[in-house]
Amino acid sequence: MTLVGRPMIIEKRNPDGDPVVEYPGWLVQDGNPILILARWERPSLVTPYVTFAQGDLLLEAYYRDRPYNVFALYDGKQLTPMDWAQFLARWGAKAAEKLCQHLPKNALKGYYINFTRPIQVDFAKGRLAWLDLALDLWMPTQGKPWILDEEEYRALHIDTQDPDLARQVEQARQALLTRGIQLCADATPSHALA
Repeated sequence: MTLVGRPMIIEKRNPDGDPVVEYPGWLVQDGNPILILARWERPSLVTPYVTFAQGDLLLEAYYRDRPYNVFALYDGKQLTPMDWAQFLARWGAKAAEKLCQHLPKNALKGYYINFTRPIQVDFAKGRLAWLDLALDLWMPTQGKPWILDEEEYRALHIDTQDPDLARQVEQARQALLTRGIQLCADATPSHALA
């Protein structure tokens, strides 16, 4: 049995499986999706579409059956400082619901979506790894989505090396661009996080 609020190490890997970066987070939910709460602790990263500021909070959704993950990015300056591990542990099975109720909607900057190969998770070791396929989407709370790194994705030749995965990625991309995404649409995790 996994423990809500337990520390997890998240590892991003490149398409070859080599580690790119790893960082700590806390387990929010161990279903589908697996939810992780993490804080952006690195120096601020300014991009043309959003700033990942030091202290920002990410609610990360890792799906076992979808070729992508979703990071909801919250402005850390608008959040009350707290011990997130303790908050999550206190609510246990209701942690996702309570977290969604707690995070102010006006603090949400948007959603960063990474297209990926299937995740690798080991709850006993407290580790989750995902393989990046370069293609990303940025979906701001207001404004039009950004499609990122298409050329890098095409250079991987997924369409010829793994046509099924390439088809799944394209279908998911079109669905996300059409429907959008919300991790905390309401207070009911089974609907909001599906």
